[in-house]
Amino acid sequence: MSRLLRRKVRAVALTIVAPTSGFLLILALEVFLKIELSKLVSSIVNLLVVALVAFELFPKRLGIPFGRIETREFLKRTGFHLPHHASKHIVLGLILAACTLSGMLIASILTGKYTMNIGTINLPHLVFCLNPALWEELFYRGVLTFLLLKFTRSLKQALVIQVISFGLTHIQGVDIGALVDSFSVIVLAIGFTYTAYKTRSLVAGVVFHYFHDAFLFFAQLPDGIYSGVTDNAMFYGILWLMVAIACVITKLAVERCGVRAPTELYSMESV
Repeated sequence: MSRLLRRKVRAVALTIVAPTSGFLLILALEVFLKIELSKLVSSIVNLLVVALVAFELFPKRLGIPFGRIETREFLKRTGFHLPHHASKHIVLGLILAACTLSGMLIASILTGKYTMNIGTINLPHLVFCLNPALWEELFYRGVLTFLLLKFTRSLKQALVIQVISFGLTHIQGVDIGALVDSFSVIVLAIGFTYTAYKTRSLVAGVVFHYFHDAFLFFAQLPDGIYSGVTDNAMFYGILWLMVAIACVITKLAVERCGVRAPTELYSMESV
């Protein structure tokens, strides 16, 4: 393997691992030191560790993906900052989350098995959901996409590889249910990516991602278990449809309401 190829592989691997680096540290502590932390504490630790990785290590030490630059410039170029009229981006993110969650809730109710459980919305879960919302958007829709854009010199290829990579890192098994769920993650990633691409910012996607995850268990059947092909087909089918509708809403918001940062997010000049 050539030195250049090793550098490319290392940069991609570090980017994929980065969003969960704090959790990996906690896992090591639990295994070797027998330290056991609560979900809330673990989530806070990961937030802090990844913040250090994202704001210091990547831009200033490793130079991924733009070379060594100041943190402020890094955040600006990745779209991980509040753009002009940021409130519009935040509102759009809330609308998109409401779109996917309402689809899931409707599908769950239509099964006749749904039971409302407000207990699924608790502080540990709400804090935990900050991690995928912030760090997966920054590192996948931001850093990884720019790395792939640099390597492939094709935005379409970069976005496709990024979306598929996101789905593959969320595989939890090899049975049909796990694979369908992983494909559903890919569909959601398409929605997050399209939002970033059209709005030229990660803000709406972060809000979309956070509230979708935060209310995920409230909107689906208890434990997320769907018995029978009909229940599963209806749930996933409606969810995927709502992601498509979310993309249409994003397009309309950009064209008619000006929910868009002033400069292109993904451009060859940026890499």
